[in-house]
Amino acid sequence: MRRAVLLIIGLCFLTSITRPAFSEKPLRLFFEKNISVEAKPGQEHTVRQGEWLFKILQDKGYSGAQIQQLMPGIQALNPHIPNLSHLKPGQIIRLPEGVAPAPPAPARPASDIPSDTYEKRAYVVQAGDTLVDILQNQGVSASLIFGKYMDLFLELNPSIPDANTLRAGQEIILPVIKGGARPAVAPAEATRPQEPEQTGQAPQPAPVPAKPVTIVAVPVSPDTRVEAVTNQTGTPRQGPPGASSSAAAGPAVSQAAPAPEPEPSPLPESRPEKHAQPEAADNDSAANATGSAETRTPQTGLPFIKTVLKEMRFGFMPGDESMFPLPGSGWLHVKLFETPLVEAPWGDKILFCPVPKSADWVANANKLGMKVCTVSPRWSLPEVLEKLAQTFPGNFRLWSADRDLVLTRSGVGLTLQSPQMAIVNMGGRKTVNMVWARQTPGESPLPQGLHEVLDEAQVNVIELDAYNELSRLPARPRESIYVPAATHMDLIRAINPANPEAYFGQGLPADLSALLQLLRSKDDLHQGMASASWASGPGTRIGIQVPAWNVSGGASRIILLDRRFADPYLVSVLSREGYTCFVLPD
Repeated sequence: MRRAVLLIIGLCFLTSITRPAFSEKPLRLFFEKNISVEAKPGQEHTVRQGEWLFKILQDKGYSGAQIQQLMPGIQALNPHIPNLSHLKPGQIIRLPEGVAPAPPAPARPASDIPSDTYEKRAYVVQAGDTLVDILQNQGVSASLIFGKYMDLFLELNPSIPDANTLRAGQEIILPVIKGGARPAVAPAEATRPQEPEQTGQAPQPAPVPAKPVTIVAVPVSPDTRVEAVTNQTGTPRQGPPGASSSAAAGPAVSQAAPAPEPEPSPLPESRPEKHAQPEAADNDSAANATGSAETRTPQTGLPFIKTVLKEMRFGFMPGDESMFPLPGSGWLHVKLFETPLVEAPWGDKILFCPVPKSADWVANANKLGMKVCTVSPRWSLPEVLEKLAQTFPGNFRLWSADRDLVLTRSGVGLTLQSPQMAIVNMGGRKTVNMVWARQTPGESPLPQGLHEVLDEAQVNVIELDAYNELSRLPARPRESIYVPAATHMDLIRAINPANPEAYFGQGLPADLSALLQLLRSKDDLHQGMASASWASGPGTRIGIQVPAWNVSGGASRIILLDRRFADPYLVSVLSREGYTCFVLPD
């Protein structure tokens, strides 16, 4: 080693004493080292928008049992992903190789029922429904259900593996007897004796449904016919425009009935009238020409709960199913479509459980820091809010429906009352969440700017229309609102007395100070409050009170505001309530 070092030093010395031409090219030594990099096992998958781990594996053909076996290996292959239950679009996830996907499901038998004997009808599965009950309520006999109609149902719903996997809130397509006529008899039924026909006898209508059903609009083929909601007499249900049907049973959703082409039917068909909409006359005439009918029902159930809780800053975990690793070993399998996982604004994780769970499942959820809140399958909003208040008394408090909540924020008084009002404590900051539900479709929304005034006071108003859907006027830019400063000439024009000479004397006041002194002498300037209030049915009310100088003796309600109350949104709201507002100079 020493000899090699001396040799290198000697070479460097000889190079330095050579000609300058050689000194411009110093000696360069190159070293090479081969590093072997082993390829990471598994296959890569780039997460797309709307994907989660369970869905990715299901799309690749793995069964639920195989997914549970793969989870430890997937976790070991992806140490760069801290939480496999919260994948983000664009992430690269590695999946194990060597596991054969689940064998494909056996081919479904094709139905031989002629397509002209039945209609395709959309239906939303309700809690406690079975396929047999649903088809019987639609007028299909038990012999047909257990004959060929079961195969026909699976043929019309290829995404449903079998008839025993229906869940509440799922949208399905039903085959229903067309026009009350009995479909063509299957070969197995052709040998049955037929009853003798009687001349002059009217055709028998289809069996009457035993309970009302809820129909929704879903993407179906062009020849699909979606019926309107029917009542127990089998005729389309009609009512006055704008009538609320919140008492209807089951989860109600928006629906639309596209107009079918007229077909021959043994019974006359009546159609519900189209509700009047505030649109252009050309659109109305076009709608009437096509004979379209539209019916909306209030949103209820879990979709309504999600709408309200999301506005209260609760976050719902996306997806249908997910698996969470337990401490030590094992996994917690959560079906999110029936047991939603929610993250509260204060950080706790909540599992709303409308279906019974075993004690082991609940214990495993508690090990992961998840609070299990048992609720009824009806998904009632008051019940869910009450359960949150009982489980998290330090973070979630319900306000009594029959008591006013009186607040003062920066000198502005607020009076709130609502059947559903909750105070949420997030790290010491309290926010009032108030549900404001309009009673009829024709009821006016809250005025533009009021939401922004209440937001400044930590009051979050969840404004819903008559169908329990979010509805509020868009916010205006703060810079687009004009806030008038008080001048003596503008104030004189606003007062506009009937006899100016008798009111102001021989000459007008020279400035604002002189005008205010004149108003005080006439007892037309009083310190008080400017107030405005709004109500929506019994027990729902919002009131605001703003300190102001009230000017009387004029043709309009004139108020003078201090500079601290010169918020553009507040001035805009008071102006809409009939006040002529001026801001006093400093």
